[in-house]
Amino acid sequence: MFDLTNIFTNNVEIIIQITSETPTKLFKTGLNLTDNLSIIRKELKEKGIINDTLFFLKKIAESNNDDDDFSEISLENEENSLLNDVIEENNKTLYLKKNSNQDWKFLNELHRLEYGCTMTFDGIKKGYRKAFITKDCKMTEIGTEGCRKGKFEFNSNKDRMMMKNLFFISDTNVESFINLGISDENSRNNNNIEPEISHLYAEYGKVSLKFGDYLEPTTEFINAVEDASKSGDPAKFKKITEEFGQFIPTEVTLGGRAYFKENNSKCARLSEASNDSGGYCIYIIGGQQPNSLEEFDEKSWVKSLIDYKNWGCIEFRNPISIFQLLPDYLRRKIIYSLGKRIHYSKVENFNYSLKECGRPVVFELNIPSHISKIIRNKDADCNFFATVADAERSKNEFFHCQILYPPNGKPSITIHCIQKNFRKRLCKLKIGWMVIGYNTDLNFLNDFNVQLKIIETNFSSSNDQTMIFDTGLEYNSNNIPLCLGIPVLNKLDSSNESLIIGHHFFNNQTKKEIGLCTFSYCLKNKRYVNLPNFTFYTLIISNYSNPNAFGTIPFEHSLFKKPYINLYNQPDNLNTRYISLYSTKKSSVPIFIKQDVKKISIKYINCNCKTCSVCKKDKKLKRSENSIECAFFNPIY
Repeated sequence: MFDLTNIFTNNVEIIIQITSETPTKLFKTGLNLTDNLSIIRKELKEKGIINDTLFFLKKIAESNNDDDDFSEISLENEENSLLNDVIEENNKTLYLKKNSNQDWKFLNELHRLEYGCTMTFDGIKKGYRKAFITKDCKMTEIGTEGCRKGKFEFNSNKDRMMMKNLFFISDTNVESFINLGISDENSRNNNNIEPEISHLYAEYGKVSLKFGDYLEPTTEFINAVEDASKSGDPAKFKKITEEFGQFIPTEVTLGGRAYFKENNSKCARLSEASNDSGGYCIYIIGGQQPNSLEEFDEKSWVKSLIDYKNWGCIEFRNPISIFQLLPDYLRRKIIYSLGKRIHYSKVENFNYSLKECGRPVVFELNIPSHISKIIRNKDADCNFFATVADAERSKNEFFHCQILYPPNGKPSITIHCIQKNFRKRLCKLKIGWMVIGYNTDLNFLNDFNVQLKIIETNFSSSNDQTMIFDTGLEYNSNNIPLCLGIPVLNKLDSSNESLIIGHHFFNNQTKKEIGLCTFSYCLKNKRYVNLPNFTFYTLIISNYSNPNAFGTIPFEHSLFKKPYINLYNQPDNLNTRYISLYSTKKSSVPIFIKQDVKKISIKYINCNCKTCSVCKKDKKLKRSENSIECAFFNPIY
């Protein structure tokens, strides 16, 4: 039978004596004699009696209490050692001493290295919830090469952010978190640029800790990510970074660094042979802190760094997003929960000679190598969008673009010039194009407010010149999602090279959905024709970092002009927008859209057959209806 009296018999009052303290520290507390030392350590830490710098001792001689009469019990052997086996039986005393050598676990706990970080202009800000557990660490002592004096200066917010947050070697990840920190500070109106500043410094690096391969996310962190993924609200991930931090440095240098204001004398120089660093101290990291900076004694401060308990974090390296260290399945959940991002956007000037009616010009995309790498990653699931604007504001013609994306081929843009009567001419255009896909590198999550989604709809060739399609998007008069679209062809040959595929979105109030109307026109035969095989990309923008970058604009109506939108007051760099027509009523009327650098207008194209389904409809909207708007998006706003 289990004997409960054993529990109470083994719980006795123990004297805790720390032999390495002067004067000797004594504590009394109740402990279980049959517990191993790992359990005892945990209990004593919870009671605030010890920390990881203290090691248990076992007395091996009776002559005196000098340190030489004790053997130190290593951390690895604590689980195999019972309290009853190491205490002094006569007076029930448990002896401990400070470890004379630095211990990475103590340093890890002291400096909260398992907590995520955020960059600010005032320095590193630690998350208040623990993101990781460090299972191991590679600790390397730094010799004389860690002692150096020098000078640094910064004259930009980027330099300021980097230096204040103790990053002195830049890479793509560091750049990303610097930009994110600056963006966060600007959003809080903390964007004052300090004047050009230079400081002298004295640095004494003691050890380097590398633990990137040994970090495991805490259960608390994992649960927070799971909840955010299920919520469907990207803002929840922003909240996670506020609580757990944005990134964690995977290499930290500990030691001491002192900053000095340079003397006014132009001759002031650092003296390698002197303790005088050439100025007066303005800031200290690590070491024993003086009562005031005016009392700072560099020699005494350097001497205090002999004790590793006085070290501070003096440099961070190799930061990585806290999300990047999660299990694969969770990273995928984050990627899809956050939606797609614009990986690349560009506006280019393009001139070409129009020589043949109906034949398009193919605009080749010069895609940077790092973007090509993203496109090749199938998990990124990239899509292409394009827009075209007439730089010369021609009156009797307009331009239409489509994406050409052959299987296993390079994407490009096909551009048609639509004229009432064909004439050869030199066309001067502005071409905008962008690559949108999932952000598979979680180190570069820089805006949780962006909400982009793309629907791909495959159309098979049909016997209809127009087709109505339900996008599946819910129609809500109080919150209508912005939709933009573009047709995508997988081949270009004689069967489709003269076809232009138009579209517009509309409110299907009966079904309470957003509808899509597509139609096809042949420029050679000048008539509406049956729709070919193609894919249609619908870009849905629910939110964007700059709310002015997207929206809808109503057309102006006058007695003698077709509906139009005046862009005269807009800067030139904002006048190449991605646009689609949007009707507040269900309509299958084929309407095209014309964009030049100063105006957007709608266009109707005559059909020569006079007998098709399009010809039998009223091909023009009545002015009294006033139901057409222009949906727009400008990512460079």
